[in-house]
Amino acid sequence: MPGQLGSPGRGRDMRRGISHSGSGIDELRSRDVAGSHRTPIEDDAAQAASWTTRSVREVTGERTTVHLVLPDMRGRLRVVWREGERVQMGSEATAMRRMAFESLTSSHLEPSSNRVTDRQRWCGFFPLHHGGRPLGVLEVIAPVDVFRNRWENLSAMADQLALRLEDIAERDRLRRAIVSLEADAELRSELLRAEEPEAALQIAGDSVARGYGVPVGVWWNEHQGPLSFTVACGVTDQARQDIRDRIGTIPPWGMLTTQERTSLRRLFGEAVGAKQVSAREWDGGVLMVGSGEPELRRRIRAVGSLLEEALPLLIVTSRELRRNMEIDLGLAWTAHELSGPLLSIKAALEQLLTRRALGGEALLTLSLRELEQLVGDMGGILGWAVGSRPLNPSFQDVSQLVEAAVDPYRKNSSSHRIEVIAPRPAMAEVDPTHLRAAVANLVRNAVAYSDPGSTVVVEIVDEGARIRLSVRDQGPGIPAGERETIFDPFVRGEAGSRRGRGSGLGLFITRRVVEAHGGTVWLDPGYPGADFQMVLPVDRREAPRFAS
Repeated sequence: MPGQLGSPGRGRDMRRGISHSGSGIDELRSRDVAGSHRTPIEDDAAQAASWTTRSVREVTGERTTVHLVLPDMRGRLRVVWREGERVQMGSEATAMRRMAFESLTSSHLEPSSNRVTDRQRWCGFFPLHHGGRPLGVLEVIAPVDVFRNRWENLSAMADQLALRLEDIAERDRLRRAIVSLEADAELRSELLRAEEPEAALQIAGDSVARGYGVPVGVWWNEHQGPLSFTVACGVTDQARQDIRDRIGTIPPWGMLTTQERTSLRRLFGEAVGAKQVSAREWDGGVLMVGSGEPELRRRIRAVGSLLEEALPLLIVTSRELRRNMEIDLGLAWTAHELSGPLLSIKAALEQLLTRRALGGEALLTLSLRELEQLVGDMGGILGWAVGSRPLNPSFQDVSQLVEAAVDPYRKNSSSHRIEVIAPRPAMAEVDPTHLRAAVANLVRNAVAYSDPGSTVVVEIVDEGARIRLSVRDQGPGIPAGERETIFDPFVRGEAGSRRGRGSGLGLFITRRVVEAHGGTVWLDPGYPGADFQMVLPVDRREAPRFAS
């Protein structure tokens, strides 16, 4: 009679010993005999059990009943394969089964039935183990003489079955490991694409709730202090409200005693209707799941590790996005507020220039030009602030653009020597107006923040695929504590603050202009003074290779 592999079912209340009740297969839950609903590991175990049954019957006869007993997820021993007469196992047989499994020692049990045919049969319990680790129990119910004459043969068959089961288990572990790695890679990618830490927590909770059909709750705090109930997945609205009312805020998990953690898990379980609750903590949060299955505990450990990796990055990114948004709005407001007064001053100067007042025509002309430039700069600030300033790139000689940017400071600053080291030509695809302004900002800072009589060096290096430009001065340099924020708007170095010069916008505009070209700009900390380095791609189609 063909055997059937069944998933571990619930035990039944049976009398002591074993008894026989007819023939056939005891179906364990509603499994299709053909195996269409089996898992791959169940199919493999069924084939191993079938092979062992045939071998056993070759030495014991066709009346032999064979059981394959394996531990379930909770460690309970369940019959997963039967072939032969249906045999009911009583309490003593269950105890013998457990003893064989734990002690790795074979034993036998005589039936308690009063039927003559039953008294002539025994049940043998043969432990299945590998490397000292118990795997299950092979149960053979056969005539007494079989056990007296074939005990060694049956023990050898049990050892062979154990080897096959260990091989099956190892292949299943490898399969699960591959699936887990694939799931981790996919989840890591989703977490890092999240825009906010809270969105990442929701993604992580959903992945566990959907994958295992269990309720999930997440408590989190971006800063130090109590954890707040942040995410609930796979729960009803009522359960979500119960969680919020009863344990909406909890102390950091690492500060709780074992008893306090147990109490919180119990409260979560009561809210979601789960008898067992597993928890996974990380720095700043804890994830609770309404299940205690070992496989699920392994999964939430992996999810917790991924959150530990992703959340700090998302926190920094989120803060930077909020900070940039605030900066953009502030710059737009500043440009808008300054444009009106500057235009009024420009009109007044034009009127004075028309009158040629007091022979100050040259001074007025210079002032008018500077104001015209400042008004244009305000428009530029507004455009760069909202990220909508278009470039008009063309192939230009960067050396000539640098000379044009430096020339006004050479003429108007007799106290500094400005040296340009540049090849001719150094061609790149740039917007000449905006790049000239970006370089001028660096030169202006170098002149403003260095001592009179010192030298400012502007150097261009043609590196083939890109142009490198540096502006170096002999000033006090930038302290280490200011280097991370020096390109932010309205930030002036300590030296600049003492001298009272600059608005704190020049380096910010320079950075945005350079990045819009697909390049990058930074401060080289290894130079005694200030050394600002800029890299621009020659071909803007190659910009992604050099953009920061």
